[in-house]
Amino acid sequence: MKKLLILSISFLLVFALFENSYAKTYYRTFEVAEITGEGIVLEDFEGGRLLVHKNPSGYKVGDIVRYDTVRDVIKMSPWQPAKVISMTDRSVTLQLNNGEVTEINMRSSYRNQFEEGDRVYYKASSGQIKKSNLKQHEE
Repeated sequence: MKKLLILSISFLLVFALFENSYAKTYYRTFEVAEITGEGIVLEDFEGGRLLVHKNPSGYKVGDIVRYDTVRDVIKMSPWQPAKVISMTDRSVTLQLNNGEVTEINMRSSYRNQFEEGDRVYYKASSGQIKKSNLKQHEE
């Protein structure tokens, strides 16, 4: 019984002292600046540009993506910046950064919260929008 107790305590200590290094991610947020024959050019919010040698299918200029520079993995960010174009009592029309126009159903929580011209984030999988803290940059 003593040996089993010592063995279980030693296993507990060994596993308790391991770092959770597998959970670390190195994803950073970028905007797709351009698509070339070599791959996708990403731009961070400080203006730095990075060429990623990946297949550009599914990505458009203006999309917000997450890129892990260590594992060389790129994925679409679920929340995309958009601008409210028009609002009715039944729908909200948004223009995404990549130029797409989409219409979502008006929810009671959206009433009197957004106005035309507001910058918002749009989540396509659930059809949600939320206020954005991003300002429209001058071109």
